[in-house]
Amino acid sequence: MTLGPLAACSGASDDAAAPSGSVSTTPLNPFEQQRTDGVGALLDELSAVVRSGDASGLDDLIDPAAPAAFREQMTTMVSAFAARGDRGDRGGPLRVASLSYRVAPTVGAEWQMDPRVVAEVEARGSSDTWVTPVELTYALGGAAAPGLDEPPVTLNSMMSFARYDDDWKLVGDADIALDPRAVEDVPRGPVETGPWAFPGVAAADVKTAGGLSTVLSYPGTDTTVSRARRLLPGAVEAVDEFWGSDWPRRAAVVATGDDAEFAGLTRTATSETTTAAAATVYSSIDRRAKQVLGQRIVLSPNARDLSEPALSVILKHELLHVATRLTTAENAPMWLTEGVPEYLGRKGTYREFVDAAPDLAVEVAAGRVPKTLPADSAFAVDSDAARVAYQSAWSFAAFVADEYGEPKLKDLYRKVSAGGDTDTVDAAVKSAVGADKKVLVEQWQKWLRAQVRG
Repeated sequence: MTLGPLAACSGASDDAAAPSGSVSTTPLNPFEQQRTDGVGALLDELSAVVRSGDASGLDDLIDPAAPAAFREQMTTMVSAFAARGDRGDRGGPLRVASLSYRVAPTVGAEWQMDPRVVAEVEARGSSDTWVTPVELTYALGGAAAPGLDEPPVTLNSMMSFARYDDDWKLVGDADIALDPRAVEDVPRGPVETGPWAFPGVAAADVKTAGGLSTVLSYPGTDTTVSRARRLLPGAVEAVDEFWGSDWPRRAAVVATGDDAEFAGLTRTATSETTTAAAATVYSSIDRRAKQVLGQRIVLSPNARDLSEPALSVILKHELLHVATRLTTAENAPMWLTEGVPEYLGRKGTYREFVDAAPDLAVEVAAGRVPKTLPADSAFAVDSDAARVAYQSAWSFAAFVADEYGEPKLKDLYRKVSAGGDTDTVDAAVKSAVGADKKVLVEQWQKWLRAQVRG
């Protein structure tokens, strides 16, 4: 069964934020232009090497002084695109519709390379070192390109380079650089990464209503991948039937094989993901183009223990998050944004109320009927109330659909998901359903008692 933490959603800020500081618009002097041109040429080569999965070509671009961890990171990335490698029945190598590195505009004071690394590359004959922001812009394909054909996503990082005569070599990333803004060692937060960040990634394409969807995966996920590929087309159709066709109707699903992969791709702490089965994440939202960038449904290792019907619930739940992302404000109440996806996911999967909401049924049977709709804090992964909160949210959506019809439930989502203060949300509820929120809650409480007595 789907518990609260099993369908947690996380993402970046509502819109892509500009970096702090001021971007330099001063024309480059000849020395800076030479640096930019030289490193830009190296990054063009790196882009081609990655796209082709050319491991030997990568070796030619990395400086001997590069840390082993960085070399391994880049090798893992290139391997994701290489034709070689045993991926079993999970699919083939990853393909992208596009992928390119470029030197990004400089922001703030310039970073410096660790003096110990500078000394090492100078001993090898380097005449200059440079640490600069770099952008990696890519658009997923899948097992083929363009495949998913998503809008391009841009990842930002710092990279370190060394010059030898007219050539440049890649030395490392921010780990060998000194941040001029840092006053003390403060751990950096989780960074957004691509699916190539972990070894053994495979890609398999699935035809869905909006075109090709893709299922990406890591070792140990064969069963999850097989089930996801079978279930995905039907799950997309279920969302279509409820929500309509005004969404891409395709998605990227990522099956992870261990907690580190799930935590890395969802940008969360490993300790926060041990009970989760899935999360939907995204990079940013382009409001003008009406596009969500980098949206992924990430299945945790726990998904391998789910039955096929249970995984179907998860996929429909998460796909509704994909479908509604553009219309859902950051401050929309979670009783709505988790309750309605739970309703859609569970629709037609249970015979009795207790089958769908066992913890809530116990509470109601004991006379502890919820007095209000659950607060957002009740949905926290580490909250004892999370199970009851998710089941309460589901039951409220099920009540509205049962008593007022699915079109009213959909209208409720569209209007209340715009967010706002309490009065705004209450007005949206009345506009959608035709009853005050207080009256609606009282009706829901009566419905709950009848379901448990039933």
